[in-house]
Amino acid sequence: MNVWRRGWAATGLLLGGAAIILGGTVLAVIMGSQIVGMGMQVLSAWLSYVPILAEPNPRQIPAYDFFRPVLALLGGFAAFLLGWVIIVRGVSLAWPTRFDRSPQDSP
Repeated sequence: MNVWRRGWAATGLLLGGAAIILGGTVLAVIMGSQIVGMGMQVLSAWLSYVPILAEPNPRQIPAYDFFRPVLALLGGFAAFLLGWVIIVRGVSLAWPTRFDRSPQDSP
């Protein structure tokens, strides 16, 4: 691979990895906040049934499906990690002498 192709490939990997990291982080944060919000609503509904904290009309416990948000959270985390793997691959392609493990000739 010549120098120009290696440079373009490294730049593409670095930019692609950064975009994947950004997308994975946004997805994980949004899904994490939704999961926390759903959990807080369920917890407050449960606490409305506790005798000491009882309300005159206890709230109905919402029925949430946690499977898809948790799956999206894990997907965002996996995308975040994949982005870092792609960035490390791009850096190793851009700076091959730094990651060369072959024995060097010592003068």
